Amino acid sequence: MEIDYLKLGRRLRAFRVKSGLTQAQLAEASCIEPSNISHIERGATKVSLPTLVKLANALGASLDSLVYDSLEQTRHI
Repeated sequence: MEIDYLKLGRRLRAFRVKSGLTQAQLAEASCIEPSNISHIERGATKVSLPTLVKLANALGASLDSLVYDSLEQTRHI
């Protein structure tokens, strides 16, 4: 199963909005270019694992909460 980057982007945007952050603020908090945040949220680019970790940390989210629908099996620890 491949990562659904469109769903990941939508979920990332939802976390960002819920956190009250603009794309620029998230970019600054995660040390990522603001244009990359836009591309990721639109599903227009693939996200590397290091970038995904930076975004999850900046949002206080877990990686699985961002990509859970792309996982074949999930289990809460």
